[in-house]
Amino acid sequence: MGVRSVLNGITRRLRGWRTLLFSLVVAGLGVAEATDWARLVPDGPGKGWWLFWIGLGTAWLRVITTGPVGRKESA
Repeated sequence: MGVRSVLNGITRRLRGWRTLLFSLVVAGLGVAEATDWARLVPDGPGKGWWLFWIGLGTAWLRVITTGPVGRKESA
C-alpha cells in the first residue's frame, strides 16, 4: 500500500468534513491568539484543583456518553 493510496483513502473519508475542520482550526487559532493564557485558570492555591476538576469532568463526560469515539452509532 503506497503513500498515494493512503492519502486518497484519507481524502475520501474526509469528504464533506474538510471545510468544517478547516473552519474549526481557524477559529481555534483565533481563540488561542486572543486568550490571555496566564489568566485562563484562576490563580491562587486552588489552581491545581481547578485543573483536576476540569480533567475529571471531561473524563466523566466521555464515560457517560454512549456513542463510540469518532464514529456514528450503528442503528
